[in-house]
Amino acid sequence: MTEVAPHGSGDFVVQPTKTEEVDLDEMPEQKLRFGGARNSVQMMKDDVPVTALEISKSKHHQVPKVIQSYANFVVAKPRFCLFLSVIFMLAFSAIGFIVRDDLPDFAKADKGFDARGTDISGAMRTFKTMLEDDICDGSLTYNPNGDPVLWSQWPECTDNDDDRRLTEDEYEESENLEFVKRQLQNAEMQKKVNDTQCSYSDPYLLTDSWYPLQYAFEAIDGEDLFDTATLKSICAFSKQMYLDFHSGPNHYKYSWITGEACVARDLGFYTAFYYQKECEELVDADVSNFRDLLLECAPAYEAGTLKMCDSNVQACKDTGAAESTPVPRECWRENIVWDTLNAVVDTDFRKNEGKVKYTTVLPPYTNWYDDLFTEIHLELYTRVGESFGSAQLTGYRTGDKFDVFTKQLLFDNAFSGGAFFLVFCILWLHTSSGFIATFGFLQILLNLGVGYGIYMGVMFLPFFPFLNLVGIFVVVGIGADDIFVFMDCWKQTVKEFGEDGTYEERLGFVLYRACGSMLITSLTTASAFCANAFSLITSLKCFGVYCAIVVVVDFFLMLSYVPALVIIYEKYIKESPCCCLCCKCCTFCEIPKDPNEIRPMEKWFRDFFGPKVVIKFKYVWIGITICIAGFMGFKSTQLQRPTSSEFQLFKPDHPMEHWDLTIKNYINLFAEDEGNSGMNIDFIFGVKGTDNGNTWDPDDYGKTVYSDSFDFSSEANQIQLETWCDRFRGESYYNDPCVEYPTWNYCRVEGEVCPMELLKHYVETSCEQTSNDPGDCFGDSCVIALAKIPERTTCCGLTYPLTDPAVMNQCIKELSTVTVTQFGKSPGFWFDSDGNVKALHYKVPTNIRGQAPYEELDTFYTSMTENMRVQKLLLEGPWVSDVFARTRLDFFDLQRSLGIGAYQSAGMSFAFAFCVLIFMTRNILLTLLSLVTIISIVCCVVGVLVLDGWELNIMESVIISVAVGMAVDFVAHYSHTYLHSPVKDDRDVAVINTLKTMGASVLTGAITTFVAGAFMIFAQTLFFYQFGFFMMTTMGFAWAYSNFMLLPLMAVMGPVKKGGKTKVVQLEGEGDLE
Repeated sequence: MTEVAPHGSGDFVVQPTKTEEVDLDEMPEQKLRFGGARNSVQMMKDDVPVTALEISKSKHHQVPKVIQSYANFVVAKPRFCLFLSVIFMLAFSAIGFIVRDDLPDFAKADKGFDARGTDISGAMRTFKTMLEDDICDGSLTYNPNGDPVLWSQWPECTDNDDDRRLTEDEYEESENLEFVKRQLQNAEMQKKVNDTQCSYSDPYLLTDSWYPLQYAFEAIDGEDLFDTATLKSICAFSKQMYLDFHSGPNHYKYSWITGEACVARDLGFYTAFYYQKECEELVDADVSNFRDLLLECAPAYEAGTLKMCDSNVQACKDTGAAESTPVPRECWRENIVWDTLNAVVDTDFRKNEGKVKYTTVLPPYTNWYDDLFTEIHLELYTRVGESFGSAQLTGYRTGDKFDVFTKQLLFDNAFSGGAFFLVFCILWLHTSSGFIATFGFLQILLNLGVGYGIYMGVMFLPFFPFLNLVGIFVVVGIGADDIFVFMDCWKQTVKEFGEDGTYEERLGFVLYRACGSMLITSLTTASAFCANAFSLITSLKCFGVYCAIVVVVDFFLMLSYVPALVIIYEKYIKESPCCCLCCKCCTFCEIPKDPNEIRPMEKWFRDFFGPKVVIKFKYVWIGITICIAGFMGFKSTQLQRPTSSEFQLFKPDHPMEHWDLTIKNYINLFAEDEGNSGMNIDFIFGVKGTDNGNTWDPDDYGKTVYSDSFDFSSEANQIQLETWCDRFRGESYYNDPCVEYPTWNYCRVEGEVCPMELLKHYVETSCEQTSNDPGDCFGDSCVIALAKIPERTTCCGLTYPLTDPAVMNQCIKELSTVTVTQFGKSPGFWFDSDGNVKALHYKVPTNIRGQAPYEELDTFYTSMTENMRVQKLLLEGPWVSDVFARTRLDFFDLQRSLGIGAYQSAGMSFAFAFCVLIFMTRNILLTLLSLVTIISIVCCVVGVLVLDGWELNIMESVIISVAVGMAVDFVAHYSHTYLHSPVKDDRDVAVINTLKTMGASVLTGAITTFVAGAFMIFAQTLFFYQFGFFMMTTMGFAWAYSNFMLLPLMAVMGPVKKGGKTKVVQLEGEGDLE
């Protein structure tokens, strides 16, 4: 009768009862029973008796000579090795601050979260460099004489502050300085309106949503905010906010007539204002009547016939009465009704029959400073959730969201202190040594500094995003896990070698066995992070590289710093009188044990968890884990692309985030889908639309590269370019500006930019028809009217296409002069400083919104690019391939890049993991079982995220690839230990030995990483919270699937002897399954 019993070496061997001899070649056929007597072992191999200890030492204690030589050196000079390691850590931690003076700045948290290197980003960045650099330095202008004076005075060209630089949106609104001046002059005239309080006919006051402060109230338990008591409470709160945070005439908007400060725009004020009362004087009848008035005017507002009216109120009334949806005359009074429906009550007001769910307050600040809004933020934040009648304050927007985020980021990092402390306690408990726990944890912390030094000072990467701070929690989990594995293996060498084992033998065995396992996990985790370096998102690239550096550095310190630390402890500290005295008072200190004994946790894994939980129900566990993984894998395929372009910084319940994600979508003034005008397509000829900036630096937009030999003067090109706009007018996404804005006379000239079409009309107009007076016109007729001015004798009565390049150039300059003078804008011809045409610009309006669903934008982009490709085939010249289309599809580009990059990174991570596992284990069967387990873990993690409502955003993209690296840790530990099991021909025994050897380390590692993640979920910043949730989820599934899927699979079909072995070059002395 034979039994399985633990030998002093710590490995399971077949033990015969009493004096029974067993032939090792017959061991697979023997029926094994767990438990039994602990008698001496007598085994036979080729008729020669061999003891278990001899078997272990003769084969499994063989260490490659290189590793053993290094172990001998560390044991001989541990203090020297420790000193060098500390110097290395301190030097590299300092180098990042010494060679670089640009410390990380997290004030602009959204920097680096856009796609780079794509066609869309190339087009957008090229368009921006044209506007920002070339126009500002005078190398590009639409002045036909090459005079850049119009732009040289533009503030954005002279201010070095990036926030003041010219943007594409500003360019689209106004294309030169004169147009801006004219718009501002008109606005000044409109401000001078004779009203009783403030200029509520001021379009800039009522239609701009950029004012830095708004706060909102939400109905409690579905009640109605439109009641007298609630409105009075809101008015009182608004007035108190004004009294508390009003610092002088430069901060609040004032009435042009009375000189008094304007009152905040809110529902209570407008109700009182309409009836010429103070808010405190409101009665129920006033509130009821004003509600009825709003309901009466709402249909006209929704139809677009009730509009913001300027000083000519009578004209508004006359026009409104003639509309298809007539506007009641009482709706026009000082824009009270219009602004209430547009900016104060929620969009469902009419649908809910006058019931108000959200209402906003808009204080008319016109100037502000950081400290003021910091104070306002703190006041509002402390009062969120406070009741005001049937309303409660739930959200707000101040002008300092990113400043608040930066400060919150520092505060949330304090949670890392709690995680560090708890992980330190677990380290002390697990290692049984306060000395090793203290200095081991110091190594983990300095590891972050070393990574920073290599990242900033050696690799000299230009950008350090706040996302890299997540690496703090990553390295705590990984670093602690490696120390657990190292110390467990060190303690097991006491039983492995007996009391006579030397430090050199023990350390050589640990470096070979434990560090081999750590090498697998470090390579796979680092490669998973490195996969993000191929991402199109700058912040993800930087995050992946930094975390990969930290993981690799941690591994090398585990080979140098930790071994020296352990030897110093064993040789000089453990047996010292001072330490012994300490140990008497500290239960955590290591207490000498019988070498033949094993620790209680190892015994629990060997005697209970392994045989009675894992092995006994192995088929059940395989079935359960496969079913769960299959379901979660199906759910993971439903991970959707992001639906909001808002860059979310805080958790959804944060009041600032609640405003951006929820409240503003219920207020017309702030809603993302306001209007249907859509975006424009800008076609640029003569410029290469490439993103040639440094993709690792979000501030590097590159330089404008112009096409070689740009010449569109050939007759064929003139014909094709003249019909360019017309070919896009037939598309479903085309938005006719003359239909969209029926009162816009010059809709065809200003709403579109079609330079060659305009040139054709200009040169074909007979000289007799030219005049200095364009006369009245509308729409297409304005193109003809514009072509008639000025009165001239050149560039008229010609045949198009023009055959003489000199005449063509002269006519282009004349036409450009006319449009600049008449409209303050270019007809689409851009000149260099010598007055030569350097680029062509076409603009076609669309009905596609930049925030439309991904599928709609994908269809639009595909159709638009295909149409452009066909049109380009009709042109001739080497510059044709450079023609590009710029659209405001940055959010779509981000969505598409995240979708491609996430799965690409995940695929690369799986490939790296497979290569590392197959190389290190040299066993294809074991590698496949490990890979199946890793895939199952990742599917479960992503499936949970989908069930929790996550979308494929920045963090989710990181998680999908990083999950592979974090999931492989425990799998690699178990696979490596199974591979080196002393019993090669019995799967059950090998699995139990794996659990006994590595189970405690894996469990403790899971707990520490889980604890680090648990602290992160208390953070207010979204990235910390999400990554903490991810770490907890990943550790839970990684531990569960490693124990209940991988080990049962090994017990059922794991390799035995040389099964699944591959021929890979290996170090001398390295063991395998045989």
